[in-house]
Amino acid sequence: MLKTNAKKVFISILLLVLIFGINTKSIFAQTSSSVLYVPLIGITSVPNPLALPNGTGNVIYHYAVKNFLKEVGLTNVQVVDDKCSPVKFVTGDDNGNSKLDYSETWRYTCTNKLAKTTQSTATATGTANNITATHKAYATVIVGSNNPPPLISIINITKVAYPLYLPTQGGEITYSYKVTNPGVVPLSKVVVTDDKCSAMSGKLGDTNGNDLLDINEVWIYSCTMPLSQTTTDTVSVTAFANGLEAKDSTMLTITVDTPTESPPPLFDLTTSPQAIASNNLRAAVWGVLSGVLLALILLFVLTKKTKLINQKKLKLFMRR
Repeated sequence: MLKTNAKKVFISILLLVLIFGINTKSIFAQTSSSVLYVPLIGITSVPNPLALPNGTGNVIYHYAVKNFLKEVGLTNVQVVDDKCSPVKFVTGDDNGNSKLDYSETWRYTCTNKLAKTTQSTATATGTANNITATHKAYATVIVGSNNPPPLISIINITKVAYPLYLPTQGGEITYSYKVTNPGVVPLSKVVVTDDKCSAMSGKLGDTNGNDLLDINEVWIYSCTMPLSQTTTDTVSVTAFANGLEAKDSTMLTITVDTPTESPPPLFDLTTSPQAIASNNLRAAVWGVLSGVLLALILLFVLTKKTKLINQKKLKLFMRR
């Protein structure tokens, strides 16, 4: 009778374990994603004067550098100009922490003597999360003529995408753009275009509704598109101030995974569906094996106990 009960208990336990083990995948949660913020930096370069109609003269370049990412301050911020050196820091580190914070604008200057029309390129770099952010600004000074320069860099555009990494089958990407005016006069006729994404939204951020990008405003745009392969696209912005065209652009690459392609280091770190399925399968197998082992141990204990009881009964019978 006891042996029969032990068998029933064993079978019941085994069935419970098998049911529990098979459904283990509903208990193990998916690994949550960890976002790695990509640093974004912007720079403008404004020469004073914009032209030297009488010939050779001194030009002072004024640079403004911004951090467009709220979550992370930029360290090791550096500014270099291929036509002017040295570039000197003037002001902007308001809290003195040696980090370019979101609320700050770091300003630099450089003076150079020009004898001919010169286009210069200023480059700002900064570091966050062991990633280096880079942005360039261009300025042209006309020497010996009253003609205005072809373009001036008194506008900034930065671009982010979510997500930054897509699985093999591709998916939908949403781009967000921030346009700012670090100059001293409002900008008109602001136009934002993306060479790969055409469904550009209207602007948000014109706080006073004057259709001018004022120096204290940030205009936000967005664009959504499907991607099935790794794509590098360029967003450009143009505007006008005092009859001069201001222009800026930036590039961003979205990687779509392929069997021979490793995910890039800058992307959202999310467990792939294949990895989740594999983990759940291993967990289910382990659950079954663990349950069987537990059932065998219980069966051994019950069998041992049954033998002891039978031995006691036999002893009592012999004494009688």
